[in-house]
Amino acid sequence: MAVVDSADEQPEQLIPWATGTSGAAWRASDAYAYEQDPVRFLSEAVGRCGDTFRFGRNAVFLGDPDEVHTVLTETGRAFHTGRDILDGFRSSPDEITALWMRGRRAGRAGLTARAASAGAHRMRERIRADLAALAGRPVDAVDQAPGLCSRAALAYCLAEVPDALPARLATAAVRLTGVLNATLPVPAWVPGSAAHRARASVRSLASVLTEAVEERRRGGEGGHGDPDLLDALLTDADASAQDARAALQMIITGTHVVPGAALTWLLAELATRKGLLGSIRAEAAARGMDGELPYATAVVKESLRLHPPVWLMTRDVALPAKVAGYGVGPGDQLIFSPYLLQRDARWWDDPDRFRPERWLDELPARRARRAYIPFSGGARICAGYRLGLLQLTLAVALLATQYTVEIVGDVDLTPTYESVLAPRRLRVRWDPTPAR
Repeated sequence: MAVVDSADEQPEQLIPWATGTSGAAWRASDAYAYEQDPVRFLSEAVGRCGDTFRFGRNAVFLGDPDEVHTVLTETGRAFHTGRDILDGFRSSPDEITALWMRGRRAGRAGLTARAASAGAHRMRERIRADLAALAGRPVDAVDQAPGLCSRAALAYCLAEVPDALPARLATAAVRLTGVLNATLPVPAWVPGSAAHRARASVRSLASVLTEAVEERRRGGEGGHGDPDLLDALLTDADASAQDARAALQMIITGTHVVPGAALTWLLAELATRKGLLGSIRAEAAARGMDGELPYATAVVKESLRLHPPVWLMTRDVALPAKVAGYGVGPGDQLIFSPYLLQRDARWWDDPDRFRPERWLDELPARRARRAYIPFSGGARICAGYRLGLLQLTLAVALLATQYTVEIVGDVDLTPTYESVLAPRRLRVRWDPTPAR
């Protein structure tokens, strides 16, 4: 259903409350129930109210994939992603959207074929080296997987990675996640606040990237050897050096925490489903690591379906509009859950079953495709989603071809329903497979 400007209309009916009644107040007991088990709370509310309901003071939940798709495609017009938490809540939504879109336009060329081959080779070798360094001993997957992912992404993006960059990227990403997880957010202008520390880390990261951009501009394209993403950004006629830095920073900032959570879930699947390793190993042996690996990619997609790292997404309403037949307006926040959409039996056969073959046997129906949004969608789709798929696919392929993977000690795969969905506790060990 299309979103329609309703500035001159009054909503014909009130959005039902999560409790199942119209016009009810949001009670402390409801807030407590949500905090204790948000997925159960939202699932039960869908059962009572249908796919659209209000919970909290201004929150409206959407559970229909077509409505979610419309909201995503209208982001930047009727809806926006909210204020910049690191700018002291001073930037306007329009300014934030313009910055995001400028960065995406600047980075689009670099994520296609031009530097892909050289970047993929560097990424593969970085993953190979990092896996070897951790092999043969217990590894805290929740702690180590983010660094594996961000270092691999940096190797793809930059032929020469500045020494200070991996640590500064990790610090900025972790602190940003801490701000998102904060129950009572404090503005970034308050000294010592989580947002203040995160903003300092983001600026520190920006300074390293600015220096890298300036050094590349002085040296010229190709002076460092292999082509890379930064070359593509700097040769874009419509992008300034500042655009190149902003686009690069936007892409790499998302390569630590979120892909790290995705890799953690993949490690859990590889360790508990022994047949996966053999199937991926056979595919890699037949196709080689330089070609496409459809089964390994299907394993990644299926893990992302069951365990989307960003399990809950939001959009703020910028203009009066209708969603799912209900009127919404400025001050309302639309909330939708990839986790629930991607486990909904209306759109998926055997939704709780891990079945990579579903991505090989048949094309999902249109509504199922719209019910798969691990990287968001529309204009604000994750700028590095192709990069994320590539690094996760290479990681599982290298693990399968070179190692056996086992869980070590006590494990708790209960998800943490914070800004990022990750297991509470997972220690694994990968040992080299015997030479044949």
